[in-house]
Amino acid sequence: APEEDAAMEDADPENVSGASEDDSDSASEDDSDSGSDSDDGDEDVAMPDESATAKIMKLERRLESDPGDYGAHVQLCASLREWPSLRRRLRDAREAFAERFPLNETQWREWISDEVRATKGRRKRRGKVVGALFERAVADYQSVALWLGYAEFSLDQGWDVPARRSLYERALELAGLHFVDGHKIWAAYRAFELSKLELDAKNDPPAVAKQEETVRALLRRQLAVPHAQLDETLSACERWEASRPAKGPTIDPAPIAKAKAEAAARQPLERALAAAEEKGDAHALAKAHGAYLDFELSNEKSGSATGQGSARARAAFERAVSATPTSAQLWRRYTDHLDHVVRVHTLSAAAHERACRNCPRDGETWAAWIRYHARHRLEELGVEDAGAGENLDDVLKVYEECEEIMNRGVLCGPDTGDDALAIFLAQCHVVQRCKRPSLLEERLGGRHVLTKARETLAEFYPGWVDRDMALPRLFADAFPAHGAQIWESYVRLGVEFGEHGPRGLNHFKGGEYAGVAEAWIGYANRLFESASRPFKGNENEDGSTPDADAASSARAVFKSVYARANLVSAHGRESGQARLCRAWLDFELRRGDPVTYAAADARAGVVLRRLEAEDRERKLEGPDPEEAKRLRRANDPNYKGPKGPGDGARKRKADDDVDADVDADADGTGKRARTDADGEEKGRRGGGLGADPAERAAKYKEIFPDRDQKTAFVKNLPFKCSEDDLAAWFDARGGTVTARIVRDKATGRSRGFAYVEFTEEGAVQAAIMRDGEEFQGRALSIARSIPPGENQTRGDGRREKA
Repeated sequence: APEEDAAMEDADPENVSGASEDDSDSASEDDSDSGSDSDDGDEDVAMPDESATAKIMKLERRLESDPGDYGAHVQLCASLREWPSLRRRLRDAREAFAERFPLNETQWREWISDEVRATKGRRKRRGKVVGALFERAVADYQSVALWLGYAEFSLDQGWDVPARRSLYERALELAGLHFVDGHKIWAAYRAFELSKLELDAKNDPPAVAKQEETVRALLRRQLAVPHAQLDETLSACERWEASRPAKGPTIDPAPIAKAKAEAAARQPLERALAAAEEKGDAHALAKAHGAYLDFELSNEKSGSATGQGSARARAAFERAVSATPTSAQLWRRYTDHLDHVVRVHTLSAAAHERACRNCPRDGETWAAWIRYHARHRLEELGVEDAGAGENLDDVLKVYEECEEIMNRGVLCGPDTGDDALAIFLAQCHVVQRCKRPSLLEERLGGRHVLTKARETLAEFYPGWVDRDMALPRLFADAFPAHGAQIWESYVRLGVEFGEHGPRGLNHFKGGEYAGVAEAWIGYANRLFESASRPFKGNENEDGSTPDADAASSARAVFKSVYARANLVSAHGRESGQARLCRAWLDFELRRGDPVTYAAADARAGVVLRRLEAEDRERKLEGPDPEEAKRLRRANDPNYKGPKGPGDGARKRKADDDVDADVDADADGTGKRARTDADGEEKGRRGGGLGADPAERAAKYKEIFPDRDQKTAFVKNLPFKCSEDDLAAWFDARGGTVTARIVRDKATGRSRGFAYVEFTEEGAVQAAIMRDGEEFQGRALSIARSIPPGENQTRGDGRREKA
């Protein structure tokens, strides 16, 4: 097999040569091959120098601390590949890489090529090693080039006719439907069948007629498939028929006409894809693939495709995920289609696993896999509404299988607390689908997902807040006897549950939501529900109703915290104190009486009206425009303005008041400020904010509280990339992304770095985690932008790394 798989061009069937000769491996070499790695040694091969060794060791340490660092995996494999003496180390590195992420086509081809070289002269060893790699490669991506390489490998290994024919049929299923490149697989398949026909004519004349029908059927199958080279395929078919001694049946024009009509309908979509790929416009490429998917799914639904509707839709999805493999939304659309339309378990399971390897830090991607697996397994076992006895054991087994998926997702390090919570909540559904969940919860004990979720979120996402309070609510519902205590443990430290409480919480510190208004509101409401539910319809000896006692308990919670000015709201639309005061008044309207409402209004109502008045006043006044402009100019390294009042330097144009894409010229001399290796200014001038860096940073944050908190600093940009290209490359996580490339004022050329602003904090974290990934052929350096003043305070001029 060649070291690199050359693209196979479609050929005239009558001129295709027979099977290629085998390589130099002899039978004796096959017999002596032990299949061991003993001759993978490094004799007479140069060892890496000191610099290369240091680089490799640094990358290995980086992966030890963060095995999910995609960029480090790529760099380590590339560094090891430069030194043949480190072949085994490279193989281990690739295995670790492939375990975490699906390799792209180039990475698979490099790996296969290296193993082909390593197994030269040992066919059995090559068959074992390279064959397994090809199987893994075509499972990761439906690549025409990989399938062609696999076909050449089958020839090298001397596979029999049925095995090679089966391989080509697998390739045709999806890769053969590629509109532009699929014809290469058909051509290779046809060359194989024509080679067999030629051999039959020499060695087995009675089998010629049957083999001719095989070739003829293959040609007619291809003519029914819409592809870009349909006219050439028809001409080749006609020439082959004319060359046969006996005239075959007339070609049916109906399937060809239908295929041509479908090909014409796809041509505009193909042109849009080609244009987006040529420009390197990621946003346009995603949009073009989306339009293509809409077209194929519409055809599948209407049944207008030539009997290949479902396969063509899958082929379109495979093509799209190969082009944009890290799009969680695209993978979700693909898995939804397989789960609810195709409904073939092997396809759905494989797609979910691939989606999670491509988007390992997206919580909803893992959650979708858990939900699918639970649904499929419960339906398979027939215990969807399990109660007790033997069915409970089956449900527990399904829970354990889903728990394994959950643990894999959590270990990948979800981007945000929301991502981690999505994974845990999907696992909770397995418990909820049990008809008697309390029995299952009893069997789970300390392994309950709710306990693990709370511990994980508190430890690894400090400061994160469950906006909908979904986890506390589920926890309280799962253990109703301790519901009020569970809520209390979220707002107070050291709550004791006793020996009969939920396992794992007695030693849990708690109090993670002590400053969140919604948690206190949930606690108060749960107190009322827990105290009133068991005694519904009864009265105490003193004549008071249990509801009145329950309301008093809840009221005491509101009284204890309504005056806290430092409360925050999980939703951020208003202050936490205002949110809690409003909730107290609402509680009194529903559960209290005129007297209790008046008492609450005298406290919480007064505070709420004061806060609302202050908020209205702030909105009316707004920041002072001149002061905001002065501070922005003083802290903008790209602003070219006068050194000070009365300097007499040229005035800045009005449209330069906005952030400019030029270098700083603070002293009016036309000289650019010196920058360090990261493209940051060395020694910004402190003009309108004072000399003290801490004071400058605090003042800047006061005027622009969110400007740098949600901004990433990106360097090593391709000089030809546009701001739209760069913005589209990042995941907005439901918000928006704005890129600002810093340019040279004189030439207008990019200086190789940019500021990328996000509206969602999760999007900033996701961007930083992509540090080291390639964009238009260059590995980007991505870090969080440090607000002005902080870099001086830290004592260096560098951006903060994640």
